[in-house]
Amino acid sequence: MLVAYGPDQRPIIAEETPIGQLQQWSRERQLHCPNCRGIVHVRGGAEKRTQLHFAHQKGECAWSTEAESVRHVQGKLVLAQWLRQQYPLATVTLEKRLPEPNRIADVFLVHKDGRQWAIEFQCAPLNIQEWKMRHNAYRKAGIVDTWIIGNNRREKQEAFIEALLATAHELLFLDPLAQSPYIWLRWPVSRQQALAWQTSTTNQSTLTLDGWVGRTGYGMTIAAALAEITLNRQARLIHPTRSSMELRNRLQQTMSEDHTIQEQNLFDYMNSIATRDTQRTFLLPLLHAYQLDPELLVRYNYGRGLAGQLVLPADLLRIEKAQKWIRDLLDHGYTLEKLRSLVKELPFIGPYASFARYAETLLILSAQK
Repeated sequence: MLVAYGPDQRPIIAEETPIGQLQQWSRERQLHCPNCRGIVHVRGGAEKRTQLHFAHQKGECAWSTEAESVRHVQGKLVLAQWLRQQYPLATVTLEKRLPEPNRIADVFLVHKDGRQWAIEFQCAPLNIQEWKMRHNAYRKAGIVDTWIIGNNRREKQEAFIEALLATAHELLFLDPLAQSPYIWLRWPVSRQQALAWQTSTTNQSTLTLDGWVGRTGYGMTIAAALAEITLNRQARLIHPTRSSMELRNRLQQTMSEDHTIQEQNLFDYMNSIATRDTQRTFLLPLLHAYQLDPELLVRYNYGRGLAGQLVLPADLLRIEKAQKWIRDLLDHGYTLEKLRSLVKELPFIGPYASFARYAETLLILSAQK
């Protein structure tokens, strides 16, 4: 265990107390189990190459968690520190014994407004019925329980992991033993969202598409440092890349219902991909040119014109001006590859699909010159 009661009957954390002081109290038998009040002793430390902790004599306490792994012990410490950094005004307690629901929470957080969170770090297999019992007991006691899974179970297909994902619609795996604690954040996505990601050129290095644990479906996984993840006020896991994807998905739904191109929706959608300067110098002029004459490139038809109709001189002049504009952009630091990647990200939905085709065609024409 990581927490014991000292001589003044106050909880002390092994890692946050000088080792010399702990050893003295241990010799004087002044360290007590916070659950059964039996005597415990300090164990481990840097010299013994094990996590500093407290231990009973064998078999003394029915609440004892001393058989836990190094990963589990370190994970609790890492998660407690992670929560303290996010919520410095809250009270964060390791190994908190709760009369209701009659168990010990790995990490317990109480906000100033009275909200209570229990963070459970699960490294061992867990029966789904046992998980449901614990989950329901926490909720009945008014405690929001968040379950984080050890990375040693990341590739396991277990019923309780599937139940977690189905209930919370997100799941966090944690490697607390990495030099910088590392995580894998997984959540379910629709088939449409999975297909959209596969055609995107952004965030491919941090995101992977995989099967939803235990059932047919799609899951998205972000691999990142724990420091990049936060818990919001609803105890929902937040990562900037995921937030950006979810915003784009909501905008996609809105844009699919638009009757005409809404400029603000388009630029909100492209915000995570194109800088303000790129939007101003490339996307905005391109959109205005398209709105002025959406059929220009169709009439031009790669210089062939339409059936029985030659390209009009005025249309030819406007195409040449557009090609010169693209060349000017290339002279100012843009590349065709960069412009193509931006155009590829334009939403191919509703009225925006025609604009995306217009942009693709213009770049093809410009590359031919």
